[in-house]
Amino acid sequence: MEIGLTLFIFVLLAMLLAVANLERQHAAFGWLALVALACLNLLLIGFGLLSLAMTTAPILGMPAELATAFATLLRAVGLTGLLAFVPMIPAVRRLLARWLPINPASAVTTTALVYAVYLVGAGLGQQPLLSDAAVLQSLDGSGVSTTALWAQSIGMALIAVSGVGIFTRRNLAETAARLGLKWPTWRQIGFGLLVTAGLVAFQILFSLAWQALDPQGMQQIDDASALLLGDLTGSLWGAFTIGAAAALGEELVFRGALLPPFRLLLTSLLFTVTHSQYGFSPATLLILVIAVVLGLVRYRSNLTIAILVHFGYNFASVLLAGVGQ
Repeated sequence: MEIGLTLFIFVLLAMLLAVANLERQHAAFGWLALVALACLNLLLIGFGLLSLAMTTAPILGMPAELATAFATLLRAVGLTGLLAFVPMIPAVRRLLARWLPINPASAVTTTALVYAVYLVGAGLGQQPLLSDAAVLQSLDGSGVSTTALWAQSIGMALIAVSGVGIFTRRNLAETAARLGLKWPTWRQIGFGLLVTAGLVAFQILFSLAWQALDPQGMQQIDDASALLLGDLTGSLWGAFTIGAAAALGEELVFRGALLPPFRLLLTSLLFTVTHSQYGFSPATLLILVIAVVLGLVRYRSNLTIAILVHFGYNFASVLLAGVGQ
C-alpha cells in the first residue's frame, strides 16, 4: 500500500507538470495547472489541520514520541501548503527571475517553484520521524525496503522527464540533451572515478573528526540510519540498491531538471533539506558538500557522470557502514 501511494503521488505530480508544459499549445493548460496547484495546496493545509485533532485527541495505542513526530509532520505539511501559494504570486516570480534564469510567466516555472516548497516542507517535516531512533523503533517493520527505494526513484525520474517536457515540448533525444544525459568518454569516466574517491576519502575524514568531537551525536544518527535502512546495509544488493536508486532519481531531478534554472546553490540547498534522515547534524554539512560537488561535476562533464559519482559514493559509503557495524 505504501509503495502504491508513493507511486500515485509521483505520477500525479508528473501529470500536473505535463499539463503545465502543454501551456505552449493552449493557455488553458496553464490555467488548469494553476488551479490544480491551488487544490493541492488546500489539500495540504487540510492535512495540517489534522495535527490539531492529534493534539487534542491522541491516537490510542500510539507511543507518545511517535504521535509527536506525526503531529509535527502534519503541521509542517499544513504550513507547506500555505507557503506554496507564495511562488504562485506573479510579483514573487518576477522578483526571483532577477537572480534565477526562469520565465516568471511560465506555468512550468510556477509548478517547479511550488514543488520546491513541497520538497522543503517534506524534508523538514519528516526529520523528527526519520532521524530519531526511538521513533523509528516504535514503527512496525525493519526499515525501508528495496521496492520502496526503487518506487521513489522511478517516481522522481517521472517528475524530471515530465518537468522538462518529454513528449509535450521535447522528444526523447531532446529530453536527454536537456537533462544532460550523454554517453561518457573514458576521460570523463576517469574524472568521475577520481571525484568518487575524493568524496569517499572526505567522508572518512569527516566522520573521524565528527567521532572525535561529538561521538554521542554521531552514534544517534548512526542508530537512526541503521533502523531506517534495516538489512540493506548488510549486503551487496542492498548497497547497490541504495546507490543506484538514489543516484538515478535524485540526479535526474536535482542536477538534471533543476540545476540549469535553479543554479548551483539553490539546488544544493534543496538536495540537502530532502535528506531529513540526518536531522540537524554535522551530516547536513556533509550532504551539502556532496551536493555542491555533484553540481560541479554536472557542469564540468554531464549528468551521466554525476549519476555514476553519486552511485559510487553511496555504494562505497553503505559498504563502509556495513563493515563498521
